[in-house]
Amino acid sequence: MRKLITSIFAMLSLLLASCAASNSEATPTVKSDTWYPVSGYVDGDTFKIDTGSGHAVIRMLYIDTPETKKENTPVEPFGPEASQLTAQLLEDSGEVRLTFDKEIKDHSNRTLAIVELKDGAILNELLLQEGLAKVMIIEPNTKMENVYKQLEQEAKQNKLGIWSTGTETSQSDLPVRKAQQVGIELKVDKQAELVTITNTSPQAIDLDGWKLISVRGNQTYTFEPYMLEAKESLILASGEHAVAKDGVLLWEVNNVWSNNESDPAELYNDKNELVALWEDE
Repeated sequence: MRKLITSIFAMLSLLLASCAASNSEATPTVKSDTWYPVSGYVDGDTFKIDTGSGHAVIRMLYIDTPETKKENTPVEPFGPEASQLTAQLLEDSGEVRLTFDKEIKDHSNRTLAIVELKDGAILNELLLQEGLAKVMIIEPNTKMENVYKQLEQEAKQNKLGIWSTGTETSQSDLPVRKAQQVGIELKVDKQAELVTITNTSPQAIDLDGWKLISVRGNQTYTFEPYMLEAKESLILASGEHAVAKDGVLLWEVNNVWSNNESDPAELYNDKNELVALWEDE
């Protein structure tokens, strides 16, 4: 009986080890600050890497190239050109290094990443600069939103690629929606790098997912869960001397605000509706 039980445990151990190995191969771990060989091409914004324990599909963050292989969707203008450029740059580089935002996987289990080539160039940005991609921001991945929208706008002004027809639109072209909610005051001390947000309403407001934008400075701060009580204020401090404490949140970026020219501030809620505006006059 003891031998039978031992044999059963041995078989179960082998089965579990096999399942674990299979799962590891299905979803290999992808790390930042590691150079990975490119192992395949899908389209303009998607490719594959060899992780050493399997192959991972990489979907480039913040951008969307014209479709070439989507089911029941015709090949879109400049889609082949985007795919060709991506394949050529990846082939020339041979390896890529990845960095991530808050959410690392999409609904298709693809790894969402900023893609660095061996020469130091960022593939996501090159596609935008050539007019072969649009900016696509999906919450909560917003870290590079303003930088990438600026690159898109430059390609659009130069009428490159998809912008050459003058008929394409982008996320930036959508009209700004203003929130019906009122009771928020916004003030900025640019020299001191301090932003004061005051809740003048009689109810507490959850700022989770809200965004503060330095329009000219091209910076975005996304709020973590924070309850701003009625009639209270909070301060968002940036700069090298900023210190977090009660009632003060730390924006870990230097030189957020432009002191040499007008730099308005905009505050958006978690529905991307404009809640408050500070005019730098």
